[in-house]
Amino acid sequence: MIRTKVDALWFRRCCAFHLQLLPDRETLSKLCDLQDSIERNSPAPLSRVPATSLHMTIVTLVNAATQVSIANDEVWKLNGEKWKETVERLVEETSPFDLHFHEVAASEAAVFVKAEEPPELRRLRSAISDAICFEDWRPTPPRIAHITLFRFFSEEWLPPVDFDTGLLPTGVRIGALTLLEERIYPNVEITILGEPLLQGKSTG
Repeated sequence: MIRTKVDALWFRRCCAFHLQLLPDRETLSKLCDLQDSIERNSPAPLSRVPATSLHMTIVTLVNAATQVSIANDEVWKLNGEKWKETVERLVEETSPFDLHFHEVAASEAAVFVKAEEPPELRRLRSAISDAICFEDWRPTPPRIAHITLFRFFSEEWLPPVDFDTGLLPTGVRIGALTLLEERIYPNVEITILGEPLLQGKSTG
């Protein structure tokens, strides 16, 4: 059994920069129904991620907890324009792909829905991680494709998570991503910086 951990950043002001997938209306509706189903059936200390904040992180360019010699907003002022051009180019070189969210899982930090990581996503994450660097900081992309549904508001032993499997969003077509600044965690207040399209453009 997993013992939950409280999310110290929950609804706090922060400064972070991410490339994310923001769900379309149909996927968002399914995710909200899935959250409802889990809440009805779980006694766990769940902090529900607001519908408008649901997302899948492709890669974090500047983490809220990054420790470098200057503030995160200064890191972006120095590097953001160049990084944005690089990320948008790499996204445009990537072909659209599908995600099949097939499982709800839990960790000590969250309850989330996950999918297999397709090759296109793995290559994009790797390319961005190789291209972005500041001092000793490099992005460390998630190792799975997932959308966090809940965090936790207290430390408790987590019972199994029950839900309606018919609510899982399968066959989600990914054709665009969003580059954004996160000001209040988790994605409660954001500023959109770009919305590059996956086009499979040849580098030649």
